[in-house]
Amino acid sequence: MSLSAQLLEKIEKNEAVVGVIGLGYVGLPLAMSFARKGIRVLGFEKSEKKVAAVNSGQNYIRDIEDEVLKRCVEEGQLSATTHAGRMRECEALIICVPTPLDHFKKPDMSFIQSASADIGRNMKRGTFISLESTTYPTTTEDVVKPIVERESGMKEGEDFWLCFSPERVDPGNKSYKTENTPKVVGGLGEEAQQLALALYGKAIEKLYPVSSPRAAEMVKILENTYRLVNISLINELALLAGKMNINIWEVI
Repeated sequence: MSLSAQLLEKIEKNEAVVGVIGLGYVGLPLAMSFARKGIRVLGFEKSEKKVAAVNSGQNYIRDIEDEVLKRCVEEGQLSATTHAGRMRECEALIICVPTPLDHFKKPDMSFIQSASADIGRNMKRGTFISLESTTYPTTTEDVVKPIVERESGMKEGEDFWLCFSPERVDPGNKSYKTENTPKVVGGLGEEAQQLALALYGKAIEKLYPVSSPRAAEMVKILENTYRLVNISLINELALLAGKMNINIWEVI
């Protein structure tokens, strides 16, 4: 049985341990989505305060139910650590770190680079890796892949597999949470795509596969741009309507 087939079997049997790197407003709800389905999740976080909170069942994300988090921790489905060395316990690693803009208004890639280096130094052979952080097209192939390969001495497509699946969190939304928000997945190659669909299918109701990580990365850019343009347009029309004594909400 091939390495990817072995991993696929583990995923299907809920025997694969999922590591989530970054336990913020994206990572923790995603970790909870897997944990609630009976999959063991290990969260990786630089903040000792957040790690202590998770391990004691204390919630700090408003979109998560306190009792559900506490139950998952008590039942051993979810735990957190600051030690990157424990990544070797995981069959899948999902990167959910921030990409804030720097003073040049460009995305700060240091968090993704750091997470990739940690993965390369600590993962075991046969690991599936997915990037969810908002970034520019080609990041998975041109940033994550070379770092992981360099640090691990392994080869993508043979020893590990890569995917990009953009986060789609809408904080405060009462109707759409992590589980029922449609999610795009773009694996780097056929095996990576198969593993991505199998893994995310455990936690997310509707998946949309695309041809490559760069296509999935462009999806996120388009979604954010489309949203920004619409918000900006409505704001301008609201100002215009107000000056004409028109209620923009009636118009909408």
